[in-house]
Amino acid sequence: MNAPTLQRTVPAGAPLDDDAFRAVYEFLNFESDCLGVGDLTAWYALLAPQIRYRVMAPAFMDAARPRHYGRGTPYFDEDTHSLAIRVRQLSTPSFTIAENPRTIARHFVTNIRAARTDDGIEALSNVLVLRVRSTEPEPALVSARRVDLLIETPAGLRLASRLAQLDQVSVRQPNLSFFI
Repeated sequence: MNAPTLQRTVPAGAPLDDDAFRAVYEFLNFESDCLGVGDLTAWYALLAPQIRYRVMAPAFMDAARPRHYGRGTPYFDEDTHSLAIRVRQLSTPSFTIAENPRTIARHFVTNIRAARTDDGIEALSNVLVLRVRSTEPEPALVSARRVDLLIETPAGLRLASRLAQLDQVSVRQPNLSFFI
């Protein structure tokens, strides 16, 4: 499997036909809706068994000194087992203080570009998450750039890999108990 990179504007691989692109678009929007309404069980069902789900801090290059800041620093680096635990925890109010009462989060996915690769379908996108908590006076915004690898299964597309890089240097959230 090729290593995903966030520095490209065009996905690697062959262009998709209209039907395949529509399937990717529908998949990403359905995934967003599952997260937005808090149906984490349905969201988890969209993941491939080999899922690798990473959310990284932004990477900045200091022009005066050739040094990267934030590169390689993950907020999340999850697999199917750790995601199953997180979904169970966040879906069970007595298991978590962070999501009791539940956060309202709206995911806006845009700038979707996709291409077929040897490994599946690579989809590049940007995401904006609006997060509202009953305990916080102001809503919060989190934005990120993502590279997803989707695989085709008899049950439809499944997310096999996600690499997301947050745009904020400092995430001003009381917790990160939501998915990007």
